[in-house]
Amino acid sequence: MKSWNTFLAIGSIAFLSGCTTDLLNPPVEEHPNLRAAEIARARRDLPQAIHDYRDIIKEAPECEKAYVGLGMSLIDANAIVEAKQTFEKALALFPTSTYAHTGLGDVYLTLDQPENAMNSFECALKFNPRNASALNGYGIALDMIGDHQAAQGNYRAAIEIDQCNLSYESNLALSYALMGNPTEAIRILERLARSPNATPRVRQNLALAYGLVGDMKMAKKIGRVDLSDDMVQNNVNYLETIQQTEEFAGMISKNHSIPLEAARKWQESQ
Repeated sequence: MKSWNTFLAIGSIAFLSGCTTDLLNPPVEEHPNLRAAEIARARRDLPQAIHDYRDIIKEAPECEKAYVGLGMSLIDANAIVEAKQTFEKALALFPTSTYAHTGLGDVYLTLDQPENAMNSFECALKFNPRNASALNGYGIALDMIGDHQAAQGNYRAAIEIDQCNLSYESNLALSYALMGNPTEAIRILERLARSPNATPRVRQNLALAYGLVGDMKMAKKIGRVDLSDDMVQNNVNYLETIQQTEEFAGMISKNHSIPLEAARKWQESQ
C-alpha cells in the first residue's frame, strides 16, 4: 500500500501516478539481456529486474537504458537513496540524457522536494521538449507547490504528446480536485474508469473526488474495488472530519485549493 504522498502518477509509480515513465524507451544501444530486465520490471519482479540491470551495467557500463531501468526499478522498490545515486551516476556518464534527468526528477518528487524536481525536469525538457514523462513530472511538482493552473498546462501538453497514457489525464483530473473543483475531476475520471486499461490509481482518484463532494456512498463503493474495507473506512472518516470545518467548505464553494494533506490521506494499492 502507498499513501497519498504518491497520489499522482509519476511515470510508472504514482505520486506521485505510480514514477512518470516512458523512460525505458531511449533510442540508444541494446544489450542482449535488456529485454529480460524490462520484462521483469513490467511484471513487478523488482529483485530480478534490479539484479538484471546491475549485471548489464557491469558488462556494458555505456548502456544508458540499464542505468535508467535500474533507477526506476529502485524507485519502484522504494530504495530512493540508491535510485538517486544511480541517476546521478548516469548523468555523470550521460549528461544530456533526458531520461536520466527525468528519473532524478522522479526521485525528488518521491522525496517531497518539488523545487529540485522542477530543476531536473527543466533539464530533461531542454534536451527533449516532447518528453511527456518530464512534462507530467513537472506538473506534479507544480501541484505540490500549489500552482495548479500551471500544472494543468503541463498535463495537457503531456496528453497531447501521448494520448494513450491514462496517468496524465488522471493527474489532470486530480489537479482539478486539488484546485477545489472535484466536480470536473469526477467528469474526467468517470470516463477514464470505464476504460479497459483503468488502473487502481484511476479508480481511487475517482473515489477521492466523490469523497471531496461529500458522496461517501460512491467513495466507499469505488474505494472497495481495490482497497480493504478498513482502509476505505479510515479514508472516509478522515474526509468526513475535514469536511466539517468551515475552512474546507469555503475552499470547495469558491474553487480554492484544498490542502494537499487531504489528498495524501486517501490511500491506494499498487
